[in-house]
Amino acid sequence: MFSQHSLSVETNVSSNLITTRPITLGCSDQEKVTGSHFDIGCIVAAVRFVTEGAISMRASSRVCGIIFQLAGCKPFEYPSHTTVQNFLLRICLYLLQQNSQRHDDWVWIADHTYSVGTVKVFAILGIRRSHFVSLQGPVQHQDLVVLAMLSVESSNGLVVEQQFEDLAAKVGNPLAILSDAGSDLHKGTKLFQDKHANVIPLYDIVHMTSRKIEKIMNADERWDKFRKDCCTCANAVRQSKLAHLKPPRPRAKARYMNIDHEVRWGARAFQVLDRVRLGQLNPRQKERLPLGQVEAKLSWLDNYRDSIKRWECLSLTGRQVISEVRRQGYGTTTVAAVERIAQATSDPACRAFVEDIAATVKPMCGDASQHGRLPSSSEVLESLFGKGKRLLSGSNTGTTNSLTRQLLAMVACTVAITPTLVRAALANCSIADILKWSKANFDQGLHYNRRLDLTPTPEEQKLRKHIPTAIPVF
Repeated sequence: MFSQHSLSVETNVSSNLITTRPITLGCSDQEKVTGSHFDIGCIVAAVRFVTEGAISMRASSRVCGIIFQLAGCKPFEYPSHTTVQNFLLRICLYLLQQNSQRHDDWVWIADHTYSVGTVKVFAILGIRRSHFVSLQGPVQHQDLVVLAMLSVESSNGLVVEQQFEDLAAKVGNPLAILSDAGSDLHKGTKLFQDKHANVIPLYDIVHMTSRKIEKIMNADERWDKFRKDCCTCANAVRQSKLAHLKPPRPRAKARYMNIDHEVRWGARAFQVLDRVRLGQLNPRQKERLPLGQVEAKLSWLDNYRDSIKRWECLSLTGRQVISEVRRQGYGTTTVAAVERIAQATSDPACRAFVEDIAATVKPMCGDASQHGRLPSSSEVLESLFGKGKRLLSGSNTGTTNSLTRQLLAMVACTVAITPTLVRAALANCSIADILKWSKANFDQGLHYNRRLDLTPTPEEQKLRKHIPTAIPVF
């Protein structure tokens, strides 16, 4: 029977070992959990379907229902999507309340995200230096601890500095603060450092590199013209035989962190153009890429041949620097590794670009070297935000139209959902605690205000009125 099928394991994260203990998902004869009448296997499976299976809570409920049906259980013995949501939020609030241990080697990773209306979320995650230096690979979600998740209507240096002070009172002063150095975070970190001189401010290498690329590209007037010509080309080939050669859509947000897509397309499109002109195509390609049509749609690239080569060198060199610094962290060997990349670069402009990065990271590496090495990239936080958007919106598109208590679900992505965790969370955190936390941290979402203000018109209300069922007269 399916009721004897193992669906989850106990995970011992602290010792980096995974030990298995079968947990069954079945009917009413299984172990019940304090704070719920569902058995432990059902709760663990339902929550993991959402956090690890990347499906919605409604889908998780239905999957549990199918498994229960196959296991021979009675109808409606599985949790509804609302119950799955409550399980998830209770676990997350419990984790957030437990993540207040004081240590003297915290490295905070801070960023703002989820800006909806006038409200945005300020998240501070932590990783202990002792844990970071023991990692054999990149930092992953489960290496992080969510220390704070705050909603703010306005943010500046003074606000951020006060938020840092409040958190420091709970978990202790951090060893370092890693951020993208946005204006409010940069100012807030500086004000906090003025009061706590031992705190090391760290600049995310990805944002640092992209901003230096932005400075170079803004000085090149041909870049904006190239992007406009790409948009024109995309419209011209969209419904043609060359639709598969369409340039990528330029990104409005963080566009200088994503120039690789546009530059890579330009370099590859040149390869296609040159091969078509030289006739270096196989029979199927000759049919798919007629010379006249390719010339008509892509010959404008000839105006940018030298520029694209220069941009490609800049893009690839930037990626190489990011990869190396991300791997090394900020430490004693980082500057030398970046300087080796500069020496191996033949293009003078690219060499100057890498040398500029080396000069910027040198002071941070000097401060970090007394602790061995420290994190250099906040990309793991950006990735966690991506998961959080999916959990917030309930869909894989990650579209966020309103900030609600569901934002708390992001915390679950930083831990392994085990029976031990579920038992502790449901025993110590109730739905009333969720409502209290939500009221204290998040105002009513946009969807709630929209429902209050955009009320149905009188004509629409007439259509909504209940029409009594006709009773036949015999």
